[in-house]
Amino acid sequence: MFAKHAATAIKRTQPSTLRRFTKAHHPAAAVINAHPADSSLPLAAWTNPDPGSEFTVSSKSGFLPRRDPLHVLPSYFEKLDEILHEMPILKSDGTLGLLHTGQLGARVERELPQYDVEFVFDKRILAALYRDYSMLASAYLLEPCDIQFRLTRNYGLGRRMLPSNIAVPLQTVAHRLNQKPCLEHSTFTFYNYQRKDHDMPISLNNIEPIRKFSGCDKEHNFVVGHVAAARHTDKVIDASLGILEAAQNNKRDEFNAALRKYSTAMGRVNEILAQTLQGCGDYASFRTFLNGSKAQSMFNRGVLFERNSSTEAHNYLGVGQSSSPIASLGTHLFQLSQLSPRGSLPCNDGVDLLRAPNVRSFLEHVDQQARSLGVQSYALRSSESSAEYVLALGQVLTYRYRQWANLRDSVP
Repeated sequence: MFAKHAATAIKRTQPSTLRRFTKAHHPAAAVINAHPADSSLPLAAWTNPDPGSEFTVSSKSGFLPRRDPLHVLPSYFEKLDEILHEMPILKSDGTLGLLHTGQLGARVERELPQYDVEFVFDKRILAALYRDYSMLASAYLLEPCDIQFRLTRNYGLGRRMLPSNIAVPLQTVAHRLNQKPCLEHSTFTFYNYQRKDHDMPISLNNIEPIRKFSGCDKEHNFVVGHVAAARHTDKVIDASLGILEAAQNNKRDEFNAALRKYSTAMGRVNEILAQTLQGCGDYASFRTFLNGSKAQSMFNRGVLFERNSSTEAHNYLGVGQSSSPIASLGTHLFQLSQLSPRGSLPCNDGVDLLRAPNVRSFLEHVDQQARSLGVQSYALRSSESSAEYVLALGQVLTYRYRQWANLRDSVP
């Protein structure tokens, strides 16, 4: 179905026949400067801007962090860790947590210290703090909406002021990581897992979420499914770079082979997500907390950060409004924006600006290379390449549709 729609879009936006395309001139390649520990990337003019970051992009770890996320904070942050442990609607021990009773906000305001994070420079600790503070910020701001939603199936209004004991450390940590002070897709998923057996690989049965909003099975599956699927993004990235390299060097057979490799790898990603993201079920129990403050009825005037030198309201996309870097990679690589002149397909929504620097830089690079090389037009010069292109595009649309459909029915 997706391949059929993609083919129709190509036909509509490319009215000329394949024979009318002329051979393009492609710029010379440059050698990639990858993270020293992930030097397996084969191609192109991309320089890793933050080699010490937990999030690198490589054909070794894909879009997953280069090390398993830190799941226990240093003892200095004991109260933060305690509140996060008590936060979920349904806790791991089966008892009801702070979000179920509506007591999270009062507990944060009464007990959470304003931790000094200026002395923290370790990237692994910073990444864990960014995950924890951004999830706590979402829970605090959207707690009234969750209560209202459970009662009336309407969100109502969220809290407008983020207190300084969350806002100040969150901004400090986000600034140090060169990210925005908000919850981002990879933070909630790819940096939110721990292995049950550290000697075994990442798999659906060997990982569990570190932090939770609801504690329901669907939230568990959402996080675990995305992480297990992302384990195969090493092959997706390798194939993506192979597509660019083959187009650059005008090697048609290698281009077609790379497209097939991409489709196979993304097919495996989609298979895993199909296993774990079946039906909307109880997504509503945690979907509320994935909302951002941008273009949302619960934050009609944005969010203010207490003790911020700027009085400007913060407006950011949420996890529920965005997508993973896997979707963005396919969007840029296959130039979906050219297939969607009227915005009928989910394309460039600004979400890449929220990502970790290395991921953001890599996606910008792929976008620039795909535009410069004309990946779409290069594929359409050959009937075989066109067919492989449509199949690969179908996998991208399947991925994006599945993410959207599993959250769609939980929106009032």
